[in-house]
Amino acid sequence: MKIEIEYLKKSLNFFEKNAQKLSRDACDALIIKAAKKIYKLSVESIDLKKLRGVDNAYRIRKGDIRIIFTLDDDHNIVVITVENIDFRGSAYQ
Repeated sequence: MKIEIEYLKKSLNFFEKNAQKLSRDACDALIIKAAKKIYKLSVESIDLKKLRGVDNAYRIRKGDIRIIFTLDDDHNIVVITVENIDFRGSAYQ
């Protein structure tokens, strides 16, 4: 299984403004852990929750930061699109 991670502009803006809170490498590592947990490839300790009302949408909680992403499974390639990264109250808007 190959994983491709894509970031929307809104997500990239978070890294520019809050580089000290969460780096892109740390975010990539969290997303890979989440994908492994979703596909039951390993037992990962990560706060992951499937969002209701949207197909294949998930939320990762890391302290007061929320990472919202969607998953598109195309046989051998899993494309993960990071929709939004923001602090607790603003992430779901």
